[in-house]
Amino acid sequence: MAVRVAFHEADPAESLVQTLTLAGYDAGVSRERFAGEDDGEAIVHVVHTDAPVAEVEELIGESDDHDGHIEESSPLVQPGGELPDAPIRRKT
Repeated sequence: MAVRVAFHEADPAESLVQTLTLAGYDAGVSRERFAGEDDGEAIVHVVHTDAPVAEVEELIGESDDHDGHIEESSPLVQPGGELPDAPIRRKT
C-alpha cells in the first residue's frame, strides 16, 4: 500500500520524511496544487511513503504542531507479477 500525507506547511512534511527515513522506510515529499485552483499559493506538501498507515497516523498524532490528511491507495502494479517473455500470439 502507498500512503500519502498532505500538509499545508513544508516544515512538518520535511520532518515526517526525515522521521520515516530514519525508521527505514522509503519516503519523499512533493508540492502539489489543489485540483482546479488557479491560485499559486494553494499548494500542499505531500509526503509519499511505503510505511504502514498505522505508524504514519501514530507519528502525526504525536505532534501537536500540525495536522496532516492521510490517504491510502493500492499500487497500480502488484509486486511479484510475472511478465511474459514474448508477445502472445492469437491463431486466426
